[in-house]
Amino acid sequence: MEKETVNWLQLVQHLNNPQDAALAQQVRQWTAASPENEATFLQVQQLWQLSPDLKILDQLDTQTAIARLQEALPEEETTIHQLPARRYRWFRVAAVMVPIVAAAYWFYHSSGSIIYKEKATLAAIDSLLLPEQSRVYLDKNSRVRYPEKMQKNRTVIMEQGTAFFDVSTQTAVPFVVKIGQSSITVLGTAFNIHMEDRRIGVTVKTGKIKFATGHANTPATILTAGEGIRFDPATGSVEQFNAINSNADAWITHELVFVDAPLSEVCKKVEALYQVKINLRGKIPVKKLNATFKNNKLEEVLEVLQATYPITVVHRNREITITGR
Repeated sequence: MEKETVNWLQLVQHLNNPQDAALAQQVRQWTAASPENEATFLQVQQLWQLSPDLKILDQLDTQTAIARLQEALPEEETTIHQLPARRYRWFRVAAVMVPIVAAAYWFYHSSGSIIYKEKATLAAIDSLLLPEQSRVYLDKNSRVRYPEKMQKNRTVIMEQGTAFFDVSTQTAVPFVVKIGQSSITVLGTAFNIHMEDRRIGVTVKTGKIKFATGHANTPATILTAGEGIRFDPATGSVEQFNAINSNADAWITHELVFVDAPLSEVCKKVEALYQVKINLRGKIPVKKLNATFKNNKLEEVLEVLQATYPITVVHRNREITITGR
């Protein structure tokens, strides 16, 4: 994909199948080539996410819209009539770019339906202040959707990645986060959500939440500060755990808190926060660590570990070897 050419088919294939690592890498390289490419991708991605809500398009002359879209595409791009029928979902989304369809879409939503906006990140952490004053922090490669107006509806849709929610208590309207068929309901709290391969991990920092899997046979789980839950929609398995040492929000707080944590667990959290590889060798000490690191440099953390345990630490580039004595 060259900078001046938008390969619409490749973008659609990626949105259809985000698990295709090779295709995802090609799209990432293209979006990173210029700010214009990144903006185009985010616009197409937003249209794609909105497509299930575009019921008004079912009432439109799709063939006419497709023909007008074809005229707007570069001549060297693949023509629409050559694409398989399963791509029509994309055509309905792409048709929004046609003025007459965009006008119809605006008319449909202005009649009272909820209009959702989107916030997405690529290679950097970012934050979002919602209209009702809750704040959402998004890790890299994360995406959420939220209502443009939130006086009566505080439902946010978590699409992918990792997010930390600091929920406002200025209103009694419940705050809800939808994750596929699952949901989290709160009134005022702070919690972290991590999505990976459709699996969901939630940890509560303050307050209380209710986690509902969306499965009829699984009751909702109440979680309070220091508790967490893991849920796999594919198997229906639910695991509740003590999240005191999880440090799930370290990516945004830059703080690591350890309470009676074994060295192996400490190393995993240091790896994740500082983006390094730690190799444990020799006799692993059984002593537990009680410590808090706040905005510390990696070298400072390693110095504390070496002073606490009978270990030798060797640090080369992004790889660390810890050997028990």
